[in-house]
Amino acid sequence: MKNSILKELIESFIRIWMTGFVFFLVICGYLFYSLVWIVRYMQLKKLFPLVVFPVLSLFAGVTFFYLFMPLGSENKEIKITIPPKATVGMVADSLKKYDVITSVKALQIWLKITGLERKIQAGVVTLQKAEGVISASKKLLKAKSVDIALTVPEGLTIEQTATRISQTIKIDTSEFIRLCYDTTFVRDLGIGAISLEGYLYPNTYRFQENVTVKDIIRRMVKQFEIAYESLKPDQAITQKFSRHEIVTIASIVEKEAAVANEQGRIAGVFHNRLRIGYPLGADPTVRYAIKKFNGPLRVSELNNPSPYNTRRFAGLPPGPICSPGMGALQAAIFPDKTKDLYFVAKWDGSGEHDFSVTNEEHTRKKLMIRRQNEKRLKSKGD
Repeated sequence: MKNSILKELIESFIRIWMTGFVFFLVICGYLFYSLVWIVRYMQLKKLFPLVVFPVLSLFAGVTFFYLFMPLGSENKEIKITIPPKATVGMVADSLKKYDVITSVKALQIWLKITGLERKIQAGVVTLQKAEGVISASKKLLKAKSVDIALTVPEGLTIEQTATRISQTIKIDTSEFIRLCYDTTFVRDLGIGAISLEGYLYPNTYRFQENVTVKDIIRRMVKQFEIAYESLKPDQAITQKFSRHEIVTIASIVEKEAAVANEQGRIAGVFHNRLRIGYPLGADPTVRYAIKKFNGPLRVSELNNPSPYNTRRFAGLPPGPICSPGMGALQAAIFPDKTKDLYFVAKWDGSGEHDFSVTNEEHTRKKLMIRRQNEKRLKSKGD
């Protein structure tokens, strides 16, 4: 790798040096022939060529200096963004527009003969006004990449994650989803599951504008690995549950807990139910099965035969139902020690739940919450 970089640097140096040498020879040629013609016509006593050829030589030198060398004395910085796949013509037009160079063609010719046209990098370049072709062309090779901040919140499915990313970065969402369900790709990432559901870690990322879909997925999965390992699960949990099962529990906790301080207690309820063989009874798993994430669930939907329906089937569903965050993962690994087996949403705007140990207590609380909500709605109507 180092040898190839060194070789490339040497080749670039030789190419630029040879180009400069050629220009030097051209100018020397003009001067030499001018001198020859001056001497010749001095001998012939013809004054017209004596004036013309020095003028032509001077004009050639001035033209070269005007087209290629710096002309300005003011240190006015100009930042230009070069988009990915920008053509040399587009770059030259931008530099001419901001008076960095005096000629579009001059920059194109210089980049062509020096072999630099294919080495221009996308990103932000800081240039000087009237900097000139030669100096500007060197800086075009050192553009600073533009990073894009991307925030992926907790609790999104693969499809929702693809949509969220596409709102910030131009990606092919269908390709993103396909890769997340590609078992070969999933296995290559070290995930022992049939998809990446649950493993696209929610976080704030910074990506370059031309980042690929694969790179985004790899980064998110790597961040999941880092987050999970940092929790250091104890053997009491890892002997009972695989990592995939822990992530599955965490994903259900993520969807059930509207407030962070209840995640540990809700996880405790689920662990208790799993231990005694009770169905988890989590509506979010039903929603995941039928892909209905809003609105009330009908009785027929709650009886859906999907293995993800934890109202009908005991144990864990086949896999996660969303990507859990750090809090939910921690809750699944270190649940609160509780005797609770039930919880019901208060529906008072707080996002909190009422917890119960017995079904009788749970039933009473459900009826009480229902009456309170009816009174609240009635008072609003009045």
